[in-house]
Amino acid sequence: MICKRILPSPELKNFIKEYLTIHYVFDPSVTIPPKAYPVNPEEGIRFLVKGNLFSQCPDLGTYEKRPTITIFGQPNSRQNLFTTPEYLMIHTRFQPGGLFKLLKIPMTELVHQNFDAELIIGQEIREVQEQLTYAEDYDAMIFILNSYFQKKINQIKNQSQPIDKIGHFILENPQRFNLEKTAKDACLSHRQFEKRFAQLVGVTPKYYARICRFYQAYELKEYHPNLDWLSVAVQTGYNDYQHLSKDFKQFAGTTPNTLIQESSNNPERRFNVSNGFRGV
Repeated sequence: MICKRILPSPELKNFIKEYLTIHYVFDPSVTIPPKAYPVNPEEGIRFLVKGNLFSQCPDLGTYEKRPTITIFGQPNSRQNLFTTPEYLMIHTRFQPGGLFKLLKIPMTELVHQNFDAELIIGQEIREVQEQLTYAEDYDAMIFILNSYFQKKINQIKNQSQPIDKIGHFILENPQRFNLEKTAKDACLSHRQFEKRFAQLVGVTPKYYARICRFYQAYELKEYHPNLDWLSVAVQTGYNDYQHLSKDFKQFAGTTPNTLIQESSNNPERRFNVSNGFRGV
């Protein structure tokens, strides 16, 4: 059983943030609790090595089975995730804009979408999936992914621009986001900056900053459950608790306390395999 964040090889750090590996096995007679999955700042490729994943989106009234290999863009609505009794997946989380560089697809087309990766990338991604299926252990799986993505990234012409660093800055410092200054740092007008940023990440920089700030608040409370919500709000840049609560309602579909209670029932927590891991 494992629930672990693993860094990519150093050569990939500008494209891939981390690999999230989750593996658990429930007794088939036990009802598996759903995983609370609020909106969070991410984009990437998910490999299901064992089991299946189903997603329910309360706001949209949808329930769907996810492909074995899924390319996903920036979520913008709360989801509840359901799995089979045995579940092994590796979640490849890209840096902001990293998936755009790999696919050359405007991320606006992937917002809250989950596509079969083989339809976009082709047969080669299916071959990677097969290698993961027969890998000896978790380390071997990460080696397979590092090797594959290194090969893909080597094919990309390095055309680094100032805006490439903005997404990562906002991810780490959403409280410090200022449209005028950030556009200037990117050497673009406001309009050009917002259009280009949306192409790279999927949403406007202001909306992305809100998602990042919300998720920082959520994680801070997860890591420090004894902190009161006002302290969480202040430490993550909210003017007051009411503004924080409003973001929780929009991005989690519920109140702050309810989301924390729901998260405590996530499958990996029930199995006690998170080893202090927080987040999704």
